[in-house]
Amino acid sequence: MTTDLLIIILVVILMATGLIGSVLPFLPGSPLIFIAAGIYAWYTGFAAVGWGTLSVLLVLMLLSQLVDYAASMMGAKRYGASTWGITGAFIGGIVGMFVGGIIGILIGPFLGAFVFEMAKGRGMNQSLKIGFGTFIGFIGGAIGKFIIALTMVGIFLMQVIRF
Repeated sequence: MTTDLLIIILVVILMATGLIGSVLPFLPGSPLIFIAAGIYAWYTGFAAVGWGTLSVLLVLMLLSQLVDYAASMMGAKRYGASTWGITGAFIGGIVGMFVGGIIGILIGPFLGAFVFEMAKGRGMNQSLKIGFGTFIGFIGGAIGKFIIALTMVGIFLMQVIRF
């Protein structure tokens, strides 16, 4: 195999993993896409993908991280989560990922926020409401991150194909 083909395969794998990571927590979606574009740009001498494109992708990567954080926090806070609930959602997401796979990733933050808010002394209804808000925030963040990741891949491909 030639080096060109190996680089292309690496870039495709990183970008595909980045797209998947944009919806799965704890897998750095947009940073992987950015790294893939950077590898391609470096390998080709910045001919097709230059510093301007990399700068745009960097801003989008940072925006993606902000969307992830803000959406989850806004969803939890909007429904009255305390620091306990937010901590529970984070821990629930980690445990859910390892215990329940994709379903665990979706349910874990909800259950974590619910259990931690109950432990804090909130009532059943309030804790369920906070858990639901955390879930909504997580889904909103995942959708936002996926859209940004697709945009990043699209910008990269437009530069490569145009070249």
